Amino acid sequence: MKKNITLLALGCCLPLTVSAEQLWSDNSFSVLYGGNYEMIPSGRRGEAHVLTLEHTSGHSWGSLFFFVDRIQSAKEAYRETYGELSPNIKLIEVGGFIKRINAAFTYEFGSSTTRATKQSYSQDNYLAGFGADLDIPGVDLFNVSIYRAQDNNVFGKRYDNQLSFSGGWHYGNFIMDGFLDYTPGRNGDNTELNFTPQLTYNFGPLLGLKNKLKFGIEYAYWRNKFRSDETQHNAAAIIKWHL
Repeated sequence: MKKNITLLALGCCLPLTVSAEQLWSDNSFSVLYGGNYEMIPSGRRGEAHVLTLEHTSGHSWGSLFFFVDRIQSAKEAYRETYGELSPNIKLIEVGGFIKRINAAFTYEFGSSTTRATKQSYSQDNYLAGFGADLDIPGVDLFNVSIYRAQDNNVFGKRYDNQLSFSGGWHYGNFIMDGFLDYTPGRNGDNTELNFTPQLTYNFGPLLGLKNKLKFGIEYAYWRNKFRSDETQHNAAAIIKWHL
């Protein structure tokens, strides 16, 4: 699960009204380049660049997040498209350490091909559960969610549970955010762990830009990626422009 953590969670923190009103929205375009992407299902590793379009918005009923990645590697003739659609519906305003409780949903979809080995992969996964926005001193935001998931991919159909953490922090124009998804193994399936933090700096003010233009690095540790036997360790340079 990949998220624009800061913008998504900040939307949940805004005051909400009774009507179904959009309170704010943000769209961004990112380019990443890394040298050790794990290519599923071929099991090969290599350089690749990633193009990402993201949308996030806050509403009186909660928040909405959507993104699509396009990963391409010319050397391995690898192509992957992956995306997520995640609405969070506010259930209870609590206050204090637990700020609110949400109903959390995610639809994950993707496909990939490796022309050199003539292998392909596809998935359509559905997740539903509950999440909580937490108030932690010194941290801009922190969210924890637990899901029940139905996974449908080339390895078969299965049901499992997923625990997700996301958070964000900033100091001046430095921004650090990221997420951790954990799916325990069961019935012979691998345990999957995806920890992906980003550290960026907003150069927009220095360049006289109204919108954010961020440069930085992303590191992805993805053990048993997509429940395969492969683990990804990939550092990638990132440029992100908020439209």
